[in-house]
Amino acid sequence: MKKIYFLASALLAATTLNAQTTVDFEDLTLPAESFYNGDDEAGEFVSGGVTFGNEYVTAWGSWTGFSYSNITDNTTPGYINQYSAIPGSGSNGSENYAVYYNADTLYLPGNDNNLVSVNLTNNAYAYFSMKDGDAYGKQFGSANDANGDPDGTNGEDFFYVTIFNHDAAGNKTDSIDFYLADYRFPDNNDDYIVDTWETVDLSGFTNTNFLTFSFSSSDVGGIGVNTPQYFAMDNFVYESTVGVDTYERADFAMYPNPAESTLNVEGVTGDYKIFNSNGSIVKEFNNFNVSTIDISDLTPGIYLVKVSTASTFGTRKLIVR
Repeated sequence: MKKIYFLASALLAATTLNAQTTVDFEDLTLPAESFYNGDDEAGEFVSGGVTFGNEYVTAWGSWTGFSYSNITDNTTPGYINQYSAIPGSGSNGSENYAVYYNADTLYLPGNDNNLVSVNLTNNAYAYFSMKDGDAYGKQFGSANDANGDPDGTNGEDFFYVTIFNHDAAGNKTDSIDFYLADYRFPDNNDDYIVDTWETVDLSGFTNTNFLTFSFSSSDVGGIGVNTPQYFAMDNFVYESTVGVDTYERADFAMYPNPAESTLNVEGVTGDYKIFNSNGSIVKEFNNFNVSTIDISDLTPGIYLVKVSTASTFGTRKLIVR
């Protein structure tokens, strides 16, 4: 059995730092009209000091989480165009941008980060699904679902992403909703599907360690949201405010990863918590060190394992299959 150790015991901060950083993804290299979706199974990529999680399943050729892209096709509908932002470029006409699908986590460097703003828009697949309807998602504004049956909405449709702010202990400290489409206005002329880059104010998010995301829609079926659960991101702005006190990352190992029914954890004695993709705690163990954890009750997906002690912290992504 392979053990994967995550060692990062160096001291991370010794002086005060107040530095505002804009993550514009231009530090990432791509051939023209292409994308990166984690098919190397790295599980993440880094831009501007921020770590963007993803998962690629080779057996299915599928991915979740964050990808990055410079595709300019904003006219082709359907799943084949899932890596395109509907404006046809990054924010302000830049080349690169990120695309988020379904579930994963965005990790800030260190504990003490204050967020400023982010630019969001629809991706092409979700945009055309809402605008015109498809085999799975309804046409927004229609009183019928994708099968042509009345769905009870009277055409008052909506689709939004919720961004959750988490501190170093993993607690949800704040959240904000951004509507990617809204058809609930008294005047139908005010109904909209976002097709430009919009700035979302995140200045209320402080002491940020990581972000999680979830989607809500008026179009819901037997297995959940029918609307393609995507958005595109650019120009993520944050400020690091690491104080004069030093802190240290905790070393711990967990294996196997991906896991199915049990997870072995080795590392420092501390408080361990497992979070689901919505940022909710699904398991926690206090004053815990070395043991085998039963995870057979966890549904397949992406989770976050976090350990904290009086002076250290550590975070790792867990994939449950």
